Amino acid sequence: MQLYRYLFIVLLSGTIALTIRAVGILLVNAFLVIPAATAKLLCHQFVPFLAMAACIGALSGAGGMVVSGSLDLPSGPSIVLVQLAGFLGAACFSRQHS
Repeated sequence: MQLYRYLFIVLLSGTIALTIRAVGILLVNAFLVIPAATAKLLCHQFVPFLAMAACIGALSGAGGMVVSGSLDLPSGPSIVLVQLAGFLGAACFSRQHS
């Protein structure tokens, strides 16, 4: 289990270092934090949490690109808005079921 944590930290550090130049520090933080926070609302075990956060990130990325293309908006903020909508939906869902 300790090996997974070290591998996760190394991958996270590499992701941050490589993407800051591409999209900026605020968008990188949003891309990392919002899917993880959404997954934490829905899942309470570590390995399923990681898988769910990755799926949420991928789906919100694809959804944000669709919104961006259809409304002629910048892609980064569109993805963050889709992530925010998902987070708010998960927050409402988790409050109703707790």
